[in-house]
Amino acid sequence: MFFRLKATRSGQVLKLVESYRDDTARPRHRAVVSLGDAPLAPAEWKPIAKAVEDRLYGRDAMFPRNLSEVHVPWVDRIVLQVSSEGRWHPFAEASGMAEVIDGVRGDAVSHTDSAELGPVLVGWEIWKRLGLRELLAGLGFNRSQTQAAAISVINRLSDPSSEHSLPDWYRRTGLPELMGNQLRGAGDDRFYRVSDLLLSRQREIERHLRERQRSLFNLERTVLLYDLTNTHFEGLCQRNPKAKRGANKQKRNDCAQIVVGMVFDQFGFEMAHKIFEGNLNDGKSLVEMIGALNATVADGGKKPLVVMDAGVASRKNLNLLHTHGFGYLVNDTRGQRSRYLAAFREQKGFHIVPGREGKEPVWVRVMNDSHATDQETVPAERVVLCKSQPRGNKEQAIVSNAEGRLLDALGKLAARVENKRLKDRSKIEQAIGRIQARHPRARRFYRIELEDGAKGLLLTWTRNDALRQETTDLCGCYVLRTDEQTLNQHQLWELYISLSQAEEGFKALKTDLGLRPNRHQTEERVDAHVFLCVLAYHLLRNILWTLEQEGDNRNWETLKGVLRTHCYTTILLPTRSGQTHRIRKAGQPEECQKTIYRHLGIAWDSLPRNRSVIGTAPVPNEDHARLATL
Repeated sequence: MFFRLKATRSGQVLKLVESYRDDTARPRHRAVVSLGDAPLAPAEWKPIAKAVEDRLYGRDAMFPRNLSEVHVPWVDRIVLQVSSEGRWHPFAEASGMAEVIDGVRGDAVSHTDSAELGPVLVGWEIWKRLGLRELLAGLGFNRSQTQAAAISVINRLSDPSSEHSLPDWYRRTGLPELMGNQLRGAGDDRFYRVSDLLLSRQREIERHLRERQRSLFNLERTVLLYDLTNTHFEGLCQRNPKAKRGANKQKRNDCAQIVVGMVFDQFGFEMAHKIFEGNLNDGKSLVEMIGALNATVADGGKKPLVVMDAGVASRKNLNLLHTHGFGYLVNDTRGQRSRYLAAFREQKGFHIVPGREGKEPVWVRVMNDSHATDQETVPAERVVLCKSQPRGNKEQAIVSNAEGRLLDALGKLAARVENKRLKDRSKIEQAIGRIQARHPRARRFYRIELEDGAKGLLLTWTRNDALRQETTDLCGCYVLRTDEQTLNQHQLWELYISLSQAEEGFKALKTDLGLRPNRHQTEERVDAHVFLCVLAYHLLRNILWTLEQEGDNRNWETLKGVLRTHCYTTILLPTRSGQTHRIRKAGQPEECQKTIYRHLGIAWDSLPRNRSVIGTAPVPNEDHARLATL
């Protein structure tokens, strides 16, 4: 096959053409598909045409081609278009390499019982790669419990659902073939029980996963990221003493919630986690997490630097970290920025962070902290002053919009007062109070007064220009504090930015892995649900990290969308003899799916399959008997 440009009245059309010989052995051409004005460079024509030909004639498994990222989507698109149009048919001699069963009625060939394979195949392979089968067996789990644990975790990764619906979900996937278990007679009770077992072995499982991920990717962990999130319950959750109302990150302060504290390494892998009461102040959580932090350090190893956000970085917590031998890098609270206003206003000493070509600049400056206190209990500290242009633009827009809304509200109230639609002083003062309560960000810039004028009450306001200018100068500025003395300002800034790995981890837990909603009511069930999500996150982070090393930075939702069309199916081949051959096997993955499997080291071409024969005709030989799973 080859591409050819054909001139038409409306312009040129790119066509995929196939050459053949007619019954007189003369060479002829026939059009396979028309691609219109597809923007394909001539240099790409030959490799794409050959790859499409291999796919259409089933030769790609025998003669695999190394296709570039440019070729893969075009091959998939063209093959799909040829199949959907249904006008092209292969020559008999070209398809002779495929398996042929004598007497098959081609018009009656069909398939049934299709099951999603791609995402669960990836999850199952990573589950095995992490050595979780062997670990659970060593912890006393029997084969049924080990498989139920795998099903629960892979479900979190692929299509999060409740334990009640797990059996039905399992049977609609390719896991029964991959695991060799049809799960006959299984109810949801086994999944509740196995989640309890997993939770009871949390410490051993997390220790195994920390070491396994480190050895698989040869990770050198010098930084730990600590952060917290919360997840709320739609119900009262009265049987869970940890379910309390608190400051909810999703603004659901009307619901009971729990707080989850997690430790990540700088590569985004989970190291430890702990569940707290929903009303716990973030700063008080570190005391209880110290044990988990110490557990993440290998025997005899140097304790890493702990990176935290401002909500946890109280002076008491910094002293606690120092006492336990940890270094720290933290973000100071926003209220502390004004102490360094003079330094921020200076240009001297600031340097642009390198490696951000094409992005708005970030300036950093490192200096000894002249405002440090209580030096008897903490080591000498340095601060990194950071000025971010993109963050500054965002904060300035927020403050300006808030100020505009406040002035608009004051203007409307002043008009009501001036037009005598509102005369009572007490009611006017109440209205002023409501405006100030609705606009807390901008009210500090203005002094609002209600005066007695010649024509009655008059509402006036004046702006504190010095305070407003100070706020403008501090937009985009933040302060990092550390006891680390060897790294420069650029390295410290990069380390702090790595805290985004923790934020991405929480985002994945809540959205991709179904941490929310939490449908359970008792403390043990809630904790087990969180732990299942954490185990699924280990699989997810292993997948994403492996692909990132290959230059593939797509998120899991996008990858799942690509993989979902790769399925298991049962092919029905009816014959003239009355028999029907049932072949259960995985479909041929598309090029984009093969690329993902190849990068993850998954052998898609050796998946289990089986064949059986049904019907009244005698079985002529062993080939027509039911084959064992390969």
